[in-house]
Amino acid sequence: MKSALRILLYLAIATGGAVLQGCGTDSTTAPRSKGPFTMVSDEVFVVTARDRLTLVGDADSTLVFDMAGPVPEIRPGTIIIGTEGEGYIRRVQSVRTGGKWLYVGAAPAFLDDAVTAGQIDTTVTLGFASSARRVESEDGAARGDFIQAAPGASFSGNSLDLSNSIVFSGEAGGAAFTVTITQGRIEFNPAIGLFARIGLGGLERFRATAEGDLNLTCDVKFETAGRTDADVEFAAPIAALRKTFIQHIGSVPVVEIVTMSFVAGFTVTSGFTGVSEMGIETAGSIRCGLAYDHRAWSGSLSSVPGFAPHPFYFDGREEARIAFYLHPSITVDFYGLSSAVLDFGPSWGLSELDKGFPVLEWEFWAGMSGTTSFDRGAIDANARTYSGVRRCCETTLASGPFHTDSYVFVAQWGNEVTVWDGTLYYPKGIAADRAGGIYVADNWNNIVKKFTSEGEVVLWWGGAGSGDGQFDSPEKIAVDEDDYVYVIDGGNNRVQKFTAAGAFVAKWGSEGTGNGQFRSPVGVAASGGDVYVTDNQNHRVQKFSTNGDFLGAWGSYGSGPGQFDGPTGIAVVPGDGTVLVADCHNNRIQRFSAAGAYLASWGSYGTGDDQFDCPADVAAADDGAIFATDLGNDRFVQFAPNGSFVTRLGTPGTGEGQFDHPEGIAVDGGGNVYVVDSRNRRVQKFAPRIR
Repeated sequence: MKSALRILLYLAIATGGAVLQGCGTDSTTAPRSKGPFTMVSDEVFVVTARDRLTLVGDADSTLVFDMAGPVPEIRPGTIIIGTEGEGYIRRVQSVRTGGKWLYVGAAPAFLDDAVTAGQIDTTVTLGFASSARRVESEDGAARGDFIQAAPGASFSGNSLDLSNSIVFSGEAGGAAFTVTITQGRIEFNPAIGLFARIGLGGLERFRATAEGDLNLTCDVKFETAGRTDADVEFAAPIAALRKTFIQHIGSVPVVEIVTMSFVAGFTVTSGFTGVSEMGIETAGSIRCGLAYDHRAWSGSLSSVPGFAPHPFYFDGREEARIAFYLHPSITVDFYGLSSAVLDFGPSWGLSELDKGFPVLEWEFWAGMSGTTSFDRGAIDANARTYSGVRRCCETTLASGPFHTDSYVFVAQWGNEVTVWDGTLYYPKGIAADRAGGIYVADNWNNIVKKFTSEGEVVLWWGGAGSGDGQFDSPEKIAVDEDDYVYVIDGGNNRVQKFTAAGAFVAKWGSEGTGNGQFRSPVGVAASGGDVYVTDNQNHRVQKFSTNGDFLGAWGSYGSGPGQFDGPTGIAVVPGDGTVLVADCHNNRIQRFSAAGAYLASWGSYGTGDDQFDCPADVAAADDGAIFATDLGNDRFVQFAPNGSFVTRLGTPGTGEGQFDHPEGIAVDGGGNVYVVDSRNRRVQKFAPRIR
């Protein structure tokens, strides 16, 4: 009965737009946006000072408290939450006392066990702290001291000064070996952003991001008394920082522990004799992160560095490849459970050929690699993944239009967070009308923007809410032959219809599994007087009239023909009227008749020409050509009308023709392709290449 009342209350709030309780009240910074409301489970017990309980033991299955007052009313089934130590959240199984001790038998619980609906938003700025250690290779052939100072490494603000530090002094390959930083400084001050939104019945969205500027200046001297033939690699921590934050979603405290560490090291892959000096200067921005959105995880890493070598000096002969690397790693814990791990590493080095002075050939190189990962049990025990979220890329100093044999980059717009001009925060859906207008659904700003085909903003409408013309996380968007605009209002589980000028016309849908109801709708297509909607968590497609009258539905959960696992984008092929559906977690495109009869499918998981890592959207050109965004592979792919592969374009990154989480795709009457580059906060336009 309580559950039914809670659902009715949820629907009443979502419809009326009421605010029960704000959230994020203890945030270190003001949240970018407030959640619509907060609902806490009836069975939550938060340990506070007034309960006069002190946690003295936290085993896997038992919490032990020292009582300084009466026994509190804690019942089996209750979710007990406290902030002592690294925080804890447990489901109570038993309660007993023994003298002044209170023993609570408990099982693991998750944040969405305690919070039915709510939001938390945090931004944390981190700096440096120091450590030093002695290192030794596994076989004992090389040993020495890392970051032993003369005068040594020192910290000032957010800067690590390594000048006159002996990076390594010891033996390697049977020879005395010394690496000294004659001048060096590292500056890195990242901002860590966290966001969690708990929807009704489970985790709806989660983001963890790290952004910052890295600056390094370094002159290094290598000395050896003899020949070194060993392949040596050393690494050790040079900095670490740990901060604890306690915030609230309603009355539920959330303990966040943010740890930042740096590991620096060097490799010598062959050997050299004599003395060698080298120097570098590098500066650039680094961004990495991961996100969970509607049952799908994704991750990314990007960098925009620049380099300049210092003067080089060499005395002797060598045939070495010497590399340095710096790996910042950021870990976020919720209640002591390791959750988000963001690991990314710029590296640089020097390759030299076997030449004698004054004839010298050398190469300076640099790159970037990294991973993001998430222990989904920290928040949601049932979350699905669609990607291993591994991202690696090499930095390139070249620039210019990115193109394939078929398409060439011609324009981009967006990249910012404000709403009153042409900038975008987190765009998702995109559609083109017959007159060249481009409509973009900006998910995090809860608005729709209309642009010219060159990216000039024409108008925008919307705003956060559940009223007519308002949105809660708009998803995909479509335009029919009469220039009516259909927007998937994901958080409100409905479709809204507008004129080309943004005037509200109609709406339909609510949360549920019945005809005309949705559970996280995502995609929409409109053609020939019909409107098709992908009902993501009901694993089906629903068909309506342009006024919202239910006409039919097809699909069920599974991987067989005509079944779906999280359908996302949808499109109608001009001319033949067949329906294309992006079947995200099955990593394929399916084709149906207008009545829902299964016709064909193609695709599988992978990185090959006709493979996907979650196709997020699909579009069809007037000539029948088919385009799909390949979200996890950061690219879009073109297919022939029969589904055979034609070309693909895109790599991970922030440059022209590169993507970070591309979601929406549209094709205009001239064959131009528009791709929503969601995490780069922009739209990219590609034109057919003239041969």
